[in-house]
Amino acid sequence: MRVSTNQYSQMMSGSLSQNSLGINKIMQQMATGKRLLVPSDDPMASTRVMNLKREQAAIGQYQGNIEQADVALKKQETYLSSATDVLHQVRDLMLWAGNGANGPDELAAMANELEHLQDSLVSLVNSKDENGKYIFSGNEVNTQPLVKDEEGNWTYQGDTGIREVVVGDGVTIQLNVNAGDMFFSGGVDIFNQLDELVDALRDPDFDFEGSEIIGRSIDVLDDTLLSVSGTVTSLGSRQNALTTMQDGHSEVELFNNDLIGQLEDLDYADAMVQYNNYLLALQATQSTYAKTASLSLFSIM
Repeated sequence: MRVSTNQYSQMMSGSLSQNSLGINKIMQQMATGKRLLVPSDDPMASTRVMNLKREQAAIGQYQGNIEQADVALKKQETYLSSATDVLHQVRDLMLWAGNGANGPDELAAMANELEHLQDSLVSLVNSKDENGKYIFSGNEVNTQPLVKDEEGNWTYQGDTGIREVVVGDGVTIQLNVNAGDMFFSGGVDIFNQLDELVDALRDPDFDFEGSEIIGRSIDVLDDTLLSVSGTVTSLGSRQNALTTMQDGHSEVELFNNDLIGQLEDLDYADAMVQYNNYLLALQATQSTYAKTASLSLFSIM
């Protein structure tokens, strides 16, 4: 089979073009450090990389949600831990007031101290976050949770709504707790009970031996302490769960990054071998083409 001059020229041009393209592609790969420049370079690997990066994006969102949730839970735990401290101080005063050895002046002083502690407790319950939203109002974040009504009774103005955030595939964490569940369940609350106790302590003619107000106040306070302490424990458990989820996401993230690197990152040693092969082939083709192009029938006669 004879090869015409035109066919030979086309073969040489095709070889030159193929080797040049190969060199250019490897140079682009070396410049970017990536083996996969377009999906057609390795369709299966490209598909796996795309899926892994989609998973990485989801993990990034989960991690962001976890960080925000952790801040919110820690803030609530801090306020409620302070509230627990205040409640313990109130309990100590109640026990002191009930020992029967105090005169009217001492009891009035205790009433003043209880009122100050009550103010501190109210302030903690009505705390706001960095965005000016009430922390313990449930979903009614723009409504002050604890207020006095027209009759002078303490009431809870929020709701018992639950806010959740997604921290994993199908996994959510409750973000909030509310003052209604902690302080106003069961129809009795420590705030109105304290008002009643303070009024009694300020009454110089009040007969403590014939009244159950100290004992009743301590019972209400103990129930409140149990509720608030349980909530603090729950907040701590949620933070532990977040830490576990975060650690798990970090491990998966590292594994995925390693796998993505294996699939798409360039092996420079292998790339250099390919580059040299293309370069040698290109030089050989150019040399051969130059020599054969100068040949004619007259040059060999």
